[in-house]
Amino acid sequence: MKLDWDRAGVVQATLKVPELAALVAGARLAAAALATQSPDQADELERVLSSFDHALDHLRRTPPPTVPAPDREAGPQGQTRPADLTTT
Repeated sequence: MKLDWDRAGVVQATLKVPELAALVAGARLAAAALATQSPDQADELERVLSSFDHALDHLRRTPPPTVPAPDREAGPQGQTRPADLTTT
């Protein structure tokens, strides 16, 4: 995983699909747990996850590169696989 400043208040993240999936899964668990304790915080987290789901849908409609970058995990036939992320 790599994080870099893009500009003030904006961070660019470069990570492998399993790393991103783990972060999203943790956020989904946290949102479920927060729902009973702090509905306002849970709503904010759900908005972020909804935005992520929208971006993931866009990524899934975009053809993956045929030759992955050197630091990306490749799926069958050398293609990266954004569909491996779970949105439920």
